[in-house]
Amino acid sequence: MAIEIEKSFDVPQSVDEVWSFLTDPERIVECLPGATLLEAVDERTYRGEIGLKLGPIGTRFLGEIRFDELDARRHHMKMTGEGRDRRGSGNVRMTMLSHLQSVEEEGGGGGTRIWVSQSIALTGRLASFGRGGVIQSVSNVMFNRFTGCVREKLAQ
Repeated sequence: MAIEIEKSFDVPQSVDEVWSFLTDPERIVECLPGATLLEAVDERTYRGEIGLKLGPIGTRFLGEIRFDELDARRHHMKMTGEGRDRRGSGNVRMTMLSHLQSVEEEGGGGGTRIWVSQSIALTGRLASFGRGGVIQSVSNVMFNRFTGCVREKLAQ
């Protein structure tokens, strides 16, 4: 079961402020519902876990996320990750591309547009929820929670 997500959202902070936030795993994990950062494997690889619940089935995936590309000049990043269900009943793989762009806010202030393109592949019991759009619906809810949290944290 594969899911493709392409979205963007705007925040009033500068590109540099947003880049600093989005490339700091200890800060960004707070905006990923059900996620816990367990350890840094190296300066670009992190081990953690994330819990997902779809209908009556809930699970926790233990895995790694890697910053494969971090281009601070172009404000572009590529992350990949993979994890295994703690019960051994499935796997998840993810590739995410993000790009930041300066935008003019109403009233003359500057802001940032955050572009996200994500591909997620699920196997196991959770993959059965791909039929009927359940996973896509849950992905949209999680993305909206993520964007709300990012906005809140950047405003602090």
